[in-house]
Amino acid sequence: MTETDKDKRITELEEALVRLEALLKKAHEKIEELERRLNLNSSNSSKPPSSDGLRKKPSPTSLCPKTDKSSGDKQGTLVIH
Repeated sequence: MTETDKDKRITELEEALVRLEALLKKAHEKIEELERRLNLNSSNSSKPPSSDGLRKKPSPTSLCPKTDKSSGDKQGTLVIH
């Protein structure tokens, strides 16, 4: 390979590198946009709740106040089966 052929090949590879870097940057921007859109739901956007999908809803908390009493039969009672 002659010196001019090497220089020509180096130039071609540098141009290809610039094109690939631009393509990679564009792909990263697209991924970031898609991830941002994926993280949107009805609580942080104007989307309706029906568009949230089949996500498990948080379990409701009890409206009864917590006590120290145990649940079930009282102590000292005789249970006959």
